[in-house]
Formats: sequence, structure tokens, C-alpha cells
Amino acid sequence: MSNYKLLLALVLCGLMIECSRKPELTKKRYLESGQQYAEKGQYDEARIQFAKALKLDPRFAEAYYQLGLADLALYKYDDALGAFQQSSELDPERIDARLRVGQLYAAAHQFDQAKGIADAVLKKDPNNVDAYRLIGKTLVGEQKLAEAVNAFVKITELMPGDPSAYEKVALVEASLRRYGDAEKHIRKAISVDPKFAEGYLNLSILYRFENRATEAEQVLQQGLDQNPGAIPIYIAYADLLYSQKRKDAAETVLQRLRGGNQNVVEASLALGDYCAQHNLFDQALSDYQRGLAKDPKNLDLQNRIVESYLVNNRLAEADALNKSVLKQKPEDTVARIHSGRISLANGRVQDAINTLQRQVRDSPDSPQAHYYLALAYRQSGSSEMAKSELETAVKVLPDAILPMQALASMELSRGNTQAAREYAQRIVQIAPGDSAGRLLMGSVLLNSRDPRGAQEQFEFAQKLAPGDPVPHLRLASVFLSEKKWPEAERELEAALSLNPRFADAQGALADFLVSRNQRPKAMAVVEQYLAKYPDDPNLHTIHGMLLAETNEYEPAKAEFERAIQLNPKHFVAYVRLARLEQDRNDIDGAIRGYEKALSLQPRQLALVALVGNLYLEDKVDLATARKYYEQALTIDPQFAPAVANLAYVEAKQGDDLNVALGLAQKAKQLAPDAYAITDILAWVEYLKGSYEQTVPMFKDCVRKDPQRGVYRYHLGMALLATGNKEQAKSELDAALHLKLSPDDAQHARDTLTQIQSN
Repeated sequence: MSNYKLLLALVLCGLMIECSRKPELTKKRYLESGQQYAEKGQYDEARIQFAKALKLDPRFAEAYYQLGLADLALYKYDDALGAFQQSSELDPERIDARLRVGQLYAAAHQFDQAKGIADAVLKKDPNNVDAYRLIGKTLVGEQKLAEAVNAFVKITELMPGDPSAYEKVALVEASLRRYGDAEKHIRKAISVDPKFAEGYLNLSILYRFENRATEAEQVLQQGLDQNPGAIPIYIAYADLLYSQKRKDAAETVLQRLRGGNQNVVEASLALGDYCAQHNLFDQALSDYQRGLAKDPKNLDLQNRIVESYLVNNRLAEADALNKSVLKQKPEDTVARIHSGRISLANGRVQDAINTLQRQVRDSPDSPQAHYYLALAYRQSGSSEMAKSELETAVKVLPDAILPMQALASMELSRGNTQAAREYAQRIVQIAPGDSAGRLLMGSVLLNSRDPRGAQEQFEFAQKLAPGDPVPHLRLASVFLSEKKWPEAERELEAALSLNPRFADAQGALADFLVSRNQRPKAMAVVEQYLAKYPDDPNLHTIHGMLLAETNEYEPAKAEFERAIQLNPKHFVAYVRLARLEQDRNDIDGAIRGYEKALSLQPRQLALVALVGNLYLEDKVDLATARKYYEQALTIDPQFAPAVANLAYVEAKQGDDLNVALGLAQKAKQLAPDAYAITDILAWVEYLKGSYEQTVPMFKDCVRKDPQRGVYRYHLGMALLATGNKEQAKSELDAALHLKLSPDDAQHARDTLTQIQSN
């Protein structure tokens, strides 16, 4: 071979080697580029680079792992799960990827799968700290707290120099009410790392719960001595002082933060949030604006100011600033959500839904978008759609507290205490120092007939937020359930001492005094508050209710009208005024009043159904009654009272008893314990000729509410149809001495005449 040919062969060989190496080098460059983007927080750009690497090598396990991390940062949990699974399947030795899969299973409450992964990892690596963390998290999720302590203790043995390990043990011990052990482990965390800010914060919370305020203050001061730049410790310290009504001392701590050398923007955000939480609106704005002066283009600060305007109903200012934010960054998620919230606050519910639906489509991984869309759905009366959005928000961000609070409240209102309790427990575990979470947990426990546990939670909330009247109101509810009358009255008065215009406490105190046969005192208390706050529409409404209960109709009417004059959108006053007209048997006046209330809140299901009932029972206008029941069902197709009453209208009109029966059966499935619905179902069965089987159903209704005329009328007719004339006569006679619709009363009289003539 000539030298020329030999050289050519060598060159070609080199090119072939280089070509084979080029994809390998290129995919690594894409991987490194993606990691650099991720380090800067540019996760969308990072995902693009990882995807390019995977296009070159679909079996690149590390690229899948890094893609999963980027998806996690973007709250794309389903995508992250798929990426980590691919990584672990391609490289079975990737324990980190397998554990990430387990963590996502645990977050989704798929505890068996999560624990299975952790156990498998420990078989290969008995000292794997992350596997023990996963087991601990799984056990906490399953409420196996004592076992969870053992898992976290194992981590402290494996990593004795990690303060967070001791802290995790302490938090679970505190949930078990083992406060001494919890204190010991938090102090151990601080001794391991004197600059561990979370340790000082959690120890101060523990001390506050145990009424050791002096020690809580000392701990926070020690935390600041060790961490002079720790912004959360300043905020916690000020909050503690504020809770002790040492407002000047709290302001001194906040001023230290304002004048410190910390990051001005971060400090301004924290200070503004703190002031907003304590309803110090002007100071919150000042703090946000101080940060904005340092960084005029900071959208977080601008969005916080919009939030402040929204909360304080300064909607025009909120709208103007929000439009400015969107002009700077049209795709800003928070600003677009604010647009929907502004529409909602202005009463444009459908506009809000449309805006938030678009945002959910564009940002399906935004828990905030799902949460506020849920609020819009709930305001529109679409409770099932609201629940679905809240569940999606929690799926997107498993630690999202606001959606969990809303879900817990929703489940509690439906009587699903176990589901409500699970959400509340998760909230308390995520944020043990959050008073709202403690209030929610207490409400769940009270509904679960655990007054002692409820009292503990409400008292903890009161310590965390001593300036808030709500914990006192909730404590009063505990004492009322236990018939501890002096304690209940004391808590109601404490709530009003904090906020004399707290409508819920005003009404609760009046109701309490009336229930204790102290109506004159209730009247005196309300009139005393009215003398101080004559422009308070809630007080006028409560005064009117007290007057109405003693049949002082004209003075009561004047009070309701005064409340409406002070607040033309006072929904409760309109309802009470209409109820007054109803009690005076002015059905047309009552309907006019209720319709005025519905003009303010047109999707109030119970009120829509109530107007339907007035047309059905009092005006015997079946067509209009049907219209109202159908309107209620457009709001919520599962609203059992409207389904049942529509069945009754169908039966009365007699068009198709099979349709009426189907509706009545559906209502019974929706609300099996509602005897009003049992009565309607039995009446439809009666009209279809099933007399024998309806008698026990009607008897059950009469036994539960013997003063309900229609039940006794229906029972009388069923007894007559089965040949029991004497009992039928007795029931029909009793029905005529109670309230019946004009049609039913006439038919009962005619039937009695026929019985007597035979």
C-alpha cells in the first residue's frame, strides 16, 4: 500500500471514531447545559436541553433523572414520576431515582407503594438515610406516629451531625403530645448546629403552646444572636411580642429588620406579609413599596400590593396595578389569577370563571389557578366542580394548605368528618404554627365528639393569634357542647372585647343568652353595643331578630330596614325581613323580600328552594314552584331538597308518576336520612297504589315530626286506603289542626266528611 493510501485510510478511520463519539459528547453537553439552566431556576429551558439529550439517547438514565428534577420544580408531578421511573428502569442501580418515585407515591398518599420502594432500597443499602426518611414520611401519613419516631431516630443515629434529623423526630413527638421529648430533640438540633434557624422557630412554637412565653422569647433572641440575618426569626419574635400585646416591643423588632443589612427585597416581602396578616394595611403597603423602591421591576412585590388592594376591597386600584403588571409580563400567572379574582370581587362570576379556566389551561400545574377557580365555582354554586379543582390543586402541590383547608371545610359541611380530619391533620403537620390550621383541626374534632381535643386545638390557636377573636368563639362552642355555661359566656365576651363588631360573636352571644332564658339581658347587651356602634348593620339585624321573636313586628321591621339602609347589600337583613313577612302570613311580601335577597346572591340554593316552597304550599302555583326547583338544580343537580320537591310537583300535576317516582328515589339516595324526602317518596308510592308499604314510612315521618301537618295528612290517606278508617280519621283531624296547604286542607275535610257519612 502506498503512503498516500495509508494516510487516507488513517484519516477515514479517525473520522469514523470521531463520528461515533460525537453523539455521546453532544448529549453530555445538552445535559450539562440543562443543569446550568436548572441552577439558575430556569427550569423550562432546562427541560428543553434534557429532552434534546434524550432524543440523541433514549436510554440516557441521568437525563431522565435531571428531567424529573426539573418537572418537580415546575410542579409537574405526573411528568416527574414518569421521568424518575424511566431513569430507575434504565439503570436499576439508581437508588436516588427509585427513592424519588417513592417520595411522589407518598405525596399522593399511595403509602403501600412508597413503603415497598423504601424497604427494597434498605435491603440493598441498610443505612440509606433517604429510605428511612421515606418510611418516616409514609408512617406519618398513615398516622402511625410512634413507628415514625423510630424511623426518624434511626436517621439521627446515621447522621448525628444533621440538625434537621433531630427536628423531624421532635415534630412527630409533639404530635404525640410528648412535649418533653420534643423539646430535648429540638435542643439537640440547635446544639448540633447553633445556626439552625428552624430549630429556634419550632422550639419557640412549642414553648408558646406550653404557656412558656418567657422561654419562647429567650429562644428567639438566641436565634437572632446566632443568625442576625434570619428574617423568619425576626417575624416570629415580633409575632410573639404582638401576641402578648407588647405592640411597641414588636414594632422595635420589626424596625431592626427594616434597618438591618439583610436582603431588602426579601425583608420587605416578609414585613409586608406580616403586617397584612395583622390587618396593618397601610404599613404592609409601606413595606412592599420600600422593597419596590429598591427593585422597581420586582413583580412579586407588585403582585403583593395588588393582593393587599384586593383584600381591602380597593378594587379599582387593584385592577389598575394588575393591568400594569400584565403589560410588563402578559404571561404572569399570579397577575392573570388576580384578574379572575378582581372579576369575582366585582360580582362578575362567569367572567371570573372564564378567566381562571383559561389560566388553568395555560398553567395546569399552578395550584393557585385551580384553587381560585374552585372559589369561583363555589360562588357560582357548582360545588362538585369546586371540589374537583381543589383536589387537583392538592395533587399538583401536596403541601398546598389553602386548598386543603377548603376541602376539609367542604367535607366537614357534608358530614364527612373522617375525610375532613385527614386534611386537617396534614395541614397541622405541614404548618404546626399556623392558627388557621389549628382552628380547622379543632372544628373537626368537635364534630367528631372530641371536645377535649377540640379545646386543646382552639387554645393553641388562641396562643398563636391572641388578637384574633375567632379562637374564643370556637372555644365557646366547645363549652356550649359540654353545657359549661359560664365558660362559654366568658369566651364570647372575650371575642367581642377583641373585636366588638365581630358579627358572628355578636349573634352567638345573643343566641346564648336567649337559650339561657335571659332574653332581657340579650336585648340589653345588643342595645348597649348599638349605642356605641349605631352604624353597624349586623347589630341592627340581631336587634330585629330579638324583637321578632317576641312578636314586636313593627320595631323588628324598622331594624331590618335600618340595616339595609346602612348596607344595601346586607343579604341577611333582606332574608330576615322577608321571614318577618312570612311569619305575618304576607306571602307575597315574603316572596318579594326573598327575591331581593336572591338578587344579591342568586345562587343561594336553600333560598331558591324556599321560594319554590312558598309557591308550592302557600300560593299553590305549581308552574312557578317548578321553575324555582329547576333553577336550584341548574346550580347543583345533586341538591336533594329540590330534587324531592320537583318530584312532589310532578306527582301533584299527575303528568307522569314514573318520572315523579324516579326523582323521589334519587332524592332518597342523595339524602337517605331526610324524613321530608321519605314523606315525598312515600306519597308518590301511594299515588301509584302501593298503600301497604307506605304506611310505615308515613308513621316514621310523623314520629319524627308530629307537628308537621302534611305528614299526618298523608298518613291518614294511606291508613284510609288500607281500610283503617278510625286511625285515618284521627290523623286527618290532627292534620287540620296544623298547617296544611289550601288544597290539602280542603281534601282532608272532604275525606273526613265521606268517612263520617259512611
